[in-house]
Amino acid sequence: MRIRRVKTASGKHALQVVSKRLGKLTVHKHIGSYQTEFEKEILQKKANEYIQQSIGQLSLIDQIHYVSLSDIAITRSMPLFAYSLLSAVYDKLGFGNYPDLVIKDLIIARLYQPASKLRLQGALYESFGRFYGQRTIYRHLRQVLNKGVKEQFQKSLIDFAKLRLSDPLRLVFYDVTTLYFESQIKTALKDFGFSKDHRPSDTQVVIGLVVNKNGFPLYFDIFAGSTFEGHTIIPVVKEIKKLLKVKKLIVIADAAMISKENIKKLEEAKINFIVGARLANLPEGLIDSISQKLNTADGKIITGVYCGQRLICEYSSKRAAKDKSDRLKQLERAKMAILTPSKITKRFRFIKTEGRKPFLNNELLAKAEKLEGIKGYLTNTDLSETVIIDRYHDLWRIENSFRITKSDLEARPIFHRLEETIKTHLIIVFAGLAIAKYLEINMQMSIEKILHILSKVLTHTIVNIKTGESAEKETTIEDSGLKQVIERLRALGN
Repeated sequence: MRIRRVKTASGKHALQVVSKRLGKLTVHKHIGSYQTEFEKEILQKKANEYIQQSIGQLSLIDQIHYVSLSDIAITRSMPLFAYSLLSAVYDKLGFGNYPDLVIKDLIIARLYQPASKLRLQGALYESFGRFYGQRTIYRHLRQVLNKGVKEQFQKSLIDFAKLRLSDPLRLVFYDVTTLYFESQIKTALKDFGFSKDHRPSDTQVVIGLVVNKNGFPLYFDIFAGSTFEGHTIIPVVKEIKKLLKVKKLIVIADAAMISKENIKKLEEAKINFIVGARLANLPEGLIDSISQKLNTADGKIITGVYCGQRLICEYSSKRAAKDKSDRLKQLERAKMAILTPSKITKRFRFIKTEGRKPFLNNELLAKAEKLEGIKGYLTNTDLSETVIIDRYHDLWRIENSFRITKSDLEARPIFHRLEETIKTHLIIVFAGLAIAKYLEINMQMSIEKILHILSKVLTHTIVNIKTGESAEKETTIEDSGLKQVIERLRALGN
């Protein structure tokens, strides 16, 4: 007896247990049909069990000890454990409510082996045995927006965070980043602007991201590349408050997000905030007062009022040493630039000009020296000073999410031209980020390390050249520590 794969009338594949005698093929049992490699693996185990129970015949894996190695060949090795795990997490997060296997596989491939859509076609087949034509891929990409997948995914993640991560979602973090195109052609969405990737000559889009206290993504929005990041916070936080369905919400964001106008709008929307304060923009008298009260006392915290909100300032000697070092370096560069004004091609912090003549901005130098070591936080909450400072420092979690997006998911450069496929590309990246963060939160290790471990576990297709019988065998891991990690990963997929 052996296992045979056949194609069904519906276009799926099925496994059967068959035997051949005197040229006549007999089908002993139809095991079932499958669509994914994970489903295929389950059916193969059932088929092997049926063969052994029926006639006591050894499986091919058991036969290996009794046949010549020259009769055995490994025809294929694929990371099916990685696929089954990522597929299970995809479903666990609620993404399976959108029943599109093509989009699902594109998200899994983006996480496991990021590539352009052209290269992704081959990667999907080589890694997971999944084949889709280019037309099929692009057709599904174009359908996503019309079917409201972005909204479905965001709702699924919010529900998951509340129910499975036990987060009431009354506190969220917001920040923006930019993703560039290797293109100088502007559209309504693709445009030039301040590039966080230091690519001012390329068009870009601005991405606003909301995460919870663990860095788990809840919501994202896309803005034209020329959008000032401070103009993104109001529409995003209003929308996320509506989606979260909470009466009280605290949003934490960095200093670039805040302005007097934004403070007013957040107050009107009854949204609490903790943001970094731009101390250099404070009135001179207030800066002098803050500096004198802190008096370079390490760890000292004072509270004042600015724009009708609480202004909390903290002094750190470690921060002061770094600020001083940065100031002296910038001062030295400014002095060198003044000596050769014809070579000045960019803005220098401590240089100002009158006409064409550059000279040192001594007022700004004095202000920078007074503020060395001081960090400010602006808030309309009644939380304690230490809690406000601690929560603001948790902004590193959203920075980590941006790092995953850009490095592990290789979200940029973006190669798409049409706005609908650009937006779908970002939905795929967003979903991949959610899967990555779920694994990081549960495994307490980076997604880079998790994917490296997953790549070690391959499913090998073994064939008896003489009989044509085939079987699958997963890589045997001997290292006890690595085995424990793999079992923990396997449990996450159950």
